[in-house]
Amino acid sequence: MGLFSKRNASDARSAAVEAETSAPEDEVDPPAEAPETVPQVSISVTTVNAAARTPEAPVSVPAAAPAPAPAPVEPDSNVDLAQALTALAEGGDERAMMHVLRQSIQGKLLLSTSLDGVSEEDKAAGRVPLGVHRDPDGAVYLLAFTSPRELEKTRTAEGPVSGVAVDAVWALRQATGDGYAGIVLNPADGKASAVVPKTLIVRLFGDGRNNDAAKQALAQPREADALQRLVAALAAHGGFVAGRAEVDEDGNRKTVGIAETRLGERRLLEVFTSPIEIAALGRGDDAYPVTAAELAAALRSDEGITGIIVNPAAPWLDVDRAQLAPLLDVR
Repeated sequence: MGLFSKRNASDARSAAVEAETSAPEDEVDPPAEAPETVPQVSISVTTVNAAARTPEAPVSVPAAAPAPAPAPVEPDSNVDLAQALTALAEGGDERAMMHVLRQSIQGKLLLSTSLDGVSEEDKAAGRVPLGVHRDPDGAVYLLAFTSPRELEKTRTAEGPVSGVAVDAVWALRQATGDGYAGIVLNPADGKASAVVPKTLIVRLFGDGRNNDAAKQALAQPREADALQRLVAALAAHGGFVAGRAEVDEDGNRKTVGIAETRLGERRLLEVFTSPIEIAALGRGDDAYPVTAAELAAALRSDEGITGIIVNPAAPWLDVDRAQLAPLLDVR
């Protein structure tokens, strides 16, 4: 596809300022529908056992942040999601809930579990009962925590609780399975908790075109190969661009203005891993899915684009054109 008209956003970290539009050359597929939001709900905690399969070898990793953290981070802590939940508790609006949703699909989450009565065979196979909440109507919600400290808040008189660290994406997909009505994040933290129903999780993952691998690459610590992992994920799965359709006097769409960020002399095409990343900016843009080949063709068609910025609402990475060779080679 040809690159459409460009829209500028001067703040690379939030990319939330209004942008100018001009005429493009081509059109793209219809915009993907952004997930709907739900209000924050506080609940009381009742933990029961519900048989479920966990990954056979959960890996414990610290959560990443877009900038160095001022204090040490607990192992298995999802800092970005915890901060989003706190902001929501402090009187956040629908946009704050949007940030909770987008942060819930990156990094790690802790699921409460009990090994009492579990056979060694089941332990070895990763089959353990998970903690859930059952509401007055009998609906069952998976319980998930952003840190060991949050999990510890569910300690009872019977003793401490244990947890297993899993990818947040795995936990959310588990909560869409049979028998579950959704997931509760940090259920013991009073107002700083949220209930995400199954229907919203399904919409959060969309039609399968979300680039979960790229999202996870952004959530990991900024190691030497973080950028390479991100580019490889985009080259394999593509992503989304943000745009606004321009219509003629008869109401027919004729062009689409695509957003980009300017950093000094640099022109960065804005690329997103899912529609909710676009909605979180609050600019009113539509989400347009692009394959890796379409994204590569767009970049090759305009040598003036010096790179891309992925998920500018943060955590984000900007990638210079010279580092995009694996993506640019996709045909």
